[in-house]
Amino acid sequence: MSWGEIDGTEWHLPSARNKVKIDLTRPLSKAAQAALASVPRIEGSRFIFTTTGVAPLSLSKPFENFVKATGVTGWRVHDLRRTSRTLLSRAGVNSDAAERCLGHTIGGVRAVYDKHQFTEEMAAAYEALASLIERIANPAENVTPLRKKAVR
Repeated sequence: MSWGEIDGTEWHLPSARNKVKIDLTRPLSKAAQAALASVPRIEGSRFIFTTTGVAPLSLSKPFENFVKATGVTGWRVHDLRRTSRTLLSRAGVNSDAAERCLGHTIGGVRAVYDKHQFTEEMAAAYEALASLIERIANPAENVTPLRKKAVR
């Protein structure tokens, strides 16, 4: 992801950098906007996530360290897309919007006739996903402590 791809509250992913080979615009959730605002800029670097300013951040070594530390094996970083799609369903996002959140295109006759961009739906979907992830990561906020009944 590069700073030049961010335009206010939207991420413009060029066709050359995605598998469907079309320009994609994704609205950024408030959580994503806050995360981007917290990333320090390296002067002269176009990359948002970088340690050197010259190349994008590689997840190979952190992923390898995660596997060593946890012993969790049999999955790839790309599997997080499946997790995201599952969480979008869990958050109540309809399939059309959820698929577009992942950058998928709808084929067949629907692709011919339905030219809707789903921008508002994706924005709502990303907010719902961010909210769900927050509740999963910080469950104390939605847990009600049970009190023991006083014994008389």
